[in-house]
Amino acid sequence: MSPLFLPQINTRVAKTHVTLVIDVFRAFTTACYVLEDNPITYNLTTRSSVIARLAQPFPHAILIGKPELGSFASYTIPNSPTRVSEIDLTNRTVFHRTEAGARGILISKNADVILAAGFINADATVQHIKTLTNPELTILPMGHEGITPSLEDDLCALYIEALFRGDKIDISPYLSELKECSGKCFFSEDQWQYPVEDFARCLEIDRFNFAIEAVIFDDYAVLNRVSALPEAEAVAVQSESQQSLFQAIEGFSE
Repeated sequence: MSPLFLPQINTRVAKTHVTLVIDVFRAFTTACYVLEDNPITYNLTTRSSVIARLAQPFPHAILIGKPELGSFASYTIPNSPTRVSEIDLTNRTVFHRTEAGARGILISKNADVILAAGFINADATVQHIKTLTNPELTILPMGHEGITPSLEDDLCALYIEALFRGDKIDISPYLSELKECSGKCFFSEDQWQYPVEDFARCLEIDRFNFAIEAVIFDDYAVLNRVSALPEAEAVAVQSESQQSLFQAIEGFSE
C-alpha cells in the first residue's frame, strides 16, 4: 500500500476523505466491463459464503470469480474482463468474489468516498476526484491477494499520482517484466480462467470514461459507475501514444 497522497487542500474547508483502491490484475478491470453493461446491481465481496447468501433470492444471477481455498462454490465465469465481454449483463444481478480488490474496499469503510480503479479508468477517476470538495486522498495498490506488492498496481498508483500533476507515465518499458511476473498466468494453459486477452485488457489505458464508487453494506459492497466523461473527452484521453501502447501490449499477447 502506498503512503498517503494529498492533492492540494484548503484547510478552511471540510475535507472529503477519499480512498482509491487499485486492482489492475484483474478485479477492477473486470468491474469496468461489468458496469459498461449496466447491470441491475453489482455486488462485490471476498467470500463465497456471502455470495451464496446474497444470491439465494436471485436464481438467475451471474456469479463472477472462483472459490477460495476450502470452498466448493460454483461460479458462472471467472474474474476475467474477457469472459465478461462474452456475455450480456444488461439488467442482470451480478455477484463478484475477488480477494485483493474487495478486501481493499471493505477495509476502507471509514472513508467518505471509496473508489475502485485500474489503468482502464484512471483518468475518469482522477477527474471525478477533482470534482469533490477538498479531497484528501489515500491510494491503496492492493497487490497480489492483498498480501504482497505487485508491479502493475504500484505502477497504476504512480500513473494516477502523475495525472494529478498533469503528467503521464509511459508503462511500455515494463511490459516484459509484467509478462514474466504477475502477468505470466495469462500465458498458461488455463485459458478459461486466465485468457491471454486479459493481459492487454488490464493494461489498456482509459478505455472507460467513468469512475467506480463503492458503497459498503457490512460484508459486501455495491459498485456503481459515476462521473462519466463526455464522449468527446473520453476519445481525446486516448492519445496516439496510448493507442500505440495498446498495440504493443497486444503484441505481447500473441
